Amino acid sequence: MDSHVREPRSRLIGRYIENWLNGVVDKQQAYADDVRLCYYAMHPDPCDRSIRFHDTGDALTDMRENRQIVMRRLRGKIKFECDFEEAAVDALPAQPRAALLQLLSARYGLLAVPVPQNSMPGVAADMARFAQEFGEAIRAYGDLLEGDGVIDERDDPSKLRQALSETDDVIAAATVFREAVKDALRKQGALDEV
Repeated sequence: MDSHVREPRSRLIGRYIENWLNGVVDKQQAYADDVRLCYYAMHPDPCDRSIRFHDTGDALTDMRENRQIVMRRLRGKIKFECDFEEAAVDALPAQPRAALLQLLSARYGLLAVPVPQNSMPGVAADMARFAQEFGEAIRAYGDLLEGDGVIDERDDPSKLRQALSETDDVIAAATVFREAVKDALRKQGALDEV
């Protein structure tokens, strides 16, 4: 077990989402409604729902009340339920959701990359995507290394984030090929745990 003290998971998620919402009440209400919709989609049976969102039919009142339900949890006034965490993360747009998942994975020393979808466009399309992602990563690292040729804390944060993002894209594209090779070995009965 890791002995160092770290921020509680719920506080990390709440702080991240609040920073993303940036105190804009209208945005908070729309986000809270998205959380409600995600939560209902995850728990279609009302008997399975531990969180009681307002759903009276008065859209303005419901959004205002649901904003309170969500924000109390994000601010730590009410303990996060696991179901709430999933809905809160899933309700984020793709970019902030990916960034938050990176933070959560990093807590365990893991790298969050998208699971490759077993798409059928073929090897040529997958290879083209891999080559494109690799080229974009090379460009990002070229921009980052421009000047002193070193990656360190003095580099522009936006260039560092871009290089990290492009690296994740390369890893995701390469994972498609890795999984295809593992699948072929598995079908041959020749897969030693790789």
